[in-house]
Amino acid sequence: MYAPYKLYTLLECAKRYNLTPAQVLHRLPFTESDLEEKSPNTSIEHYVTACENVVRLCGDLRLPLEVGQNLHLSAYGLYGFALLCGPSVRSSFEFAVRYHRLATPLFEIDFETVDDKFVWKFPDEHFVGYPQKVHSFLLFQQLSAHVTHVRDITRADRKPIRIEIANKAPLQSELLSQLFECPVQFDMPATRMVYDTSILDERPPMVNPISHATLRESCERLLDDLRSIEGVAGRVSRIVMETPAPFPSMDEVATKLSITSRTLRRKLKAEQRTYSEIMDEVRNTLAKKYLDANSFTVEDIANLLGFSDAANFRTSFRRWNGMSPSEFRKR
Repeated sequence: MYAPYKLYTLLECAKRYNLTPAQVLHRLPFTESDLEEKSPNTSIEHYVTACENVVRLCGDLRLPLEVGQNLHLSAYGLYGFALLCGPSVRSSFEFAVRYHRLATPLFEIDFETVDDKFVWKFPDEHFVGYPQKVHSFLLFQQLSAHVTHVRDITRADRKPIRIEIANKAPLQSELLSQLFECPVQFDMPATRMVYDTSILDERPPMVNPISHATLRESCERLLDDLRSIEGVAGRVSRIVMETPAPFPSMDEVATKLSITSRTLRRKLKAEQRTYSEIMDEVRNTLAKKYLDANSFTVEDIANLLGFSDAANFRTSFRRWNGMSPSEFRKR
């Protein structure tokens, strides 16, 4: 569970597009006054639901870009301040990846240096099962927020050299080049943000190694708390979701969790879950994502999800959703 800073920012930005708080918070268990006065804990699912409400009512690309522009690191609590007072930009970027689970993460993040380029990557973007329009909204928000965070950390008006996006070009796509002040390429193999490596030579604005070490300890405790709330089943689901097909076996997942498969089975039983149930949930999430994409045949999806044939996939999909894949796609 997370502080509602992203949800509050979305709400404030949506007002400028004539969306009411009730419309944005439809199907959510709190009101605008709850966010302002009580600061309730929210989940990633809460935020995605709000984005679904917004996407249904507003197709303007400027909205997710504005949300990202307004998500400064100062809104992220201990995690954000730790990034701002790191001993170096490189260490702050490493910290961002290690403790990203504290930031209401919508996509996983990672980076690499290639020759004279520093590259931000989003390794799980193809595997996250958001509906297509919501996926685009969240991705453009993520890219905009990333540019904002890089500027916050470097104290400089650093611009990407280029941005590569795996999605097709949306309407108003010229807004992306205008905002990011760099070329934006679509239909790429993966989504990446490319900077010059000299960005690593910058210093965060509040450099303070002692404060950074203290905040790191606090973030480590918060991460432990989050893992305990998430439970073993949640961690298993995330590992399976982040692993491209073929999906890992229970033994392989247990190894990643540094426990035996017997211990994993016992822990899942204590949470009244089974490994096969989790696998079904992941497969169903990915199946709906592939169907939404409308570029895969049912046979393709069956193969991607590890089914022996399309008939078995159709049977499982109907059991999970009460309708066939073709009925889901038409709907």
